[in-house]
Amino acid sequence: MNSKFITLFVAVLVVAGLMVFQATKTSSATVIVASDLVAKDPKEIVRRIRVGGRVADMPIEYATEPNLKLSFRITDPGKTEIPTLENTIAVVYEGLRPDMFAAGRDVIIDGHFEGGILYAATLLTQCPSKYEPPDTIKSE
Repeated sequence: MNSKFITLFVAVLVVAGLMVFQATKTSSATVIVASDLVAKDPKEIVRRIRVGGRVADMPIEYATEPNLKLSFRITDPGKTEIPTLENTIAVVYEGLRPDMFAAGRDVIIDGHFEGGILYAATLLTQCPSKYEPPDTIKSE
């Protein structure tokens, strides 16, 4: 009876371990910056990816018909060079445009990369003013 209990206990541990492994494997994503995608072969397909970037000061298109569709380009957050087609990545997002979305804002995108385009499933914006320390008031 003792050996049956140990065998059952080990089997439950193995199954639980496999379930945890599978759950973390399907929910994890590669985190990269825009320049890493620029270097990738446009023919390469990356099924699940997370990209941090800055919305390039280039045309942003937001269509409402027939579906909500936002098209824009991103570059690395700290880059100072002028954005061009060669050093940015095209992003397509279907859904409501975030309120704080604008050129120059940092974004985090979850989606997939195919044909040289990043298709966003989620689009998060960051407001730089919320992360900067407040100005100190000097007393006279």
